[in-house]
Amino acid sequence: MKGKFKQIQSLKYSVTMLAKRIIPCLDIKDGRTVKGVHFMNLRDAGHPVELASYYAQSGADELLFLDIAATNENRSTLLSLVREVAAAINIPFTVGGGVRSIKDAASLLDNGADKISLNSSAIVNPVLIDEISKMYGNQCVVIAVDAAFILNEWKVFRNGGTIETDKELFDWVKEA
Repeated sequence: MKGKFKQIQSLKYSVTMLAKRIIPCLDIKDGRTVKGVHFMNLRDAGHPVELASYYAQSGADELLFLDIAATNENRSTLLSLVREVAAAINIPFTVGGGVRSIKDAASLLDNGADKISLNSSAIVNPVLIDEISKMYGNQCVVIAVDAAFILNEWKVFRNGGTIETDKELFDWVKEA
């Protein structure tokens, strides 16, 4: 009986324990990984494929790739770079930036993404969340949120944090 009790205790512990995961994010601009603060004062941080490989080999659980200029430049994510990164890693791969339609999501998934990250397009067209979820499953859609604390309220921003919306952070998260 004592052995079974330990097994049940162990199961209870693993169910209540939150898993810690390492998910690095590659912010991409002009085909390069960049780092900055609030998308400002960007500096080159290296080649995305090399960094993705390094993170995958170093034990990252997943990788996030955000083409941070795609929305402001009114273009889709750089598919050739998504393909290259996907070929270099063996961990789940989430891609975002410039995803405005199911067609954009399909292109990313066809080129190696496992999940799609939506931000500005979800704010402008929340139905897109449901459309992509219905087509590919809700496990495939990640909502990214840019927010800032302004005048005692958390406000949601879009377009890389450059355009303030009328949405309050926690209301938007619940809606999304």
